[in-house]
Amino acid sequence: MFWILVVLCVFTIGSCHWLAGLISNRPDAEQARWASVGGGAGLAYVFIHLLPELASGGHMISDAMGMHRYLPSAMTESLLFLVSLLGVVIPYTLAVISQQHPDQTRWTGPARLVTFALINYLYAYSLPSLLTTGLSYGLLFTVAISAHVLLADRTLAQDHPLAFRRRFRWTGSSALILGSIHAAALHPVSDLTLAVATAFVGGGLLISVFREEIPDVKRSRLSWFSLGLFAMTALLLLATARHGHA
Repeated sequence: MFWILVVLCVFTIGSCHWLAGLISNRPDAEQARWASVGGGAGLAYVFIHLLPELASGGHMISDAMGMHRYLPSAMTESLLFLVSLLGVVIPYTLAVISQQHPDQTRWTGPARLVTFALINYLYAYSLPSLLTTGLSYGLLFTVAISAHVLLADRTLAQDHPLAFRRRFRWTGSSALILGSIHAAALHPVSDLTLAVATAFVGGGLLISVFREEIPDVKRSRLSWFSLGLFAMTALLLLATARHGHA
């Protein structure tokens, strides 16, 4: 039953790679509603779950690697934030180079595709452990990541339709399958590995929420944004009250 639930969650995330192309062709008003709801939910996930999780889990890396013996504890406990920062900087740097230096696409294109695959792989790889920690955490992770994939891929489908159809959605779906197989083979994933994977994924989610998922103020629908924000906030607070931080 557990692995059936994992498959359903991964399938939900993967289906968003294929639905994004349909969403990108919908009227602007409808896209603004989708983006407002998803942006609100993503913002709540970042601030209510992700950032507290990084703060509480920083000591895990320090203790596991014995680094607290050589560096101040405050510095070692910031290591998860460093991993999350890499999850922000790497995709952003590749996007900037691609836009400002089109002649570099021979290597930035494959690099962005590899980063895209890695992030999708980590979605599926970390999902079974999140479901083990708490069913509600795993389901809310699935909802947040599905909304993120749908909105981020929508932008990708609009900006690079041919590359998205031929490469990115296939690569993302394949990476999800590979991550699921890897997680099943090595289940349960260690807390340290899960923390690092979640931190890197969180960095990518963080930059995507602010750059792509929250609509421009001229296009945002505040009522739909508030719906996504408050619904995800309430569900995350209930999950935290029941399970504590994952």
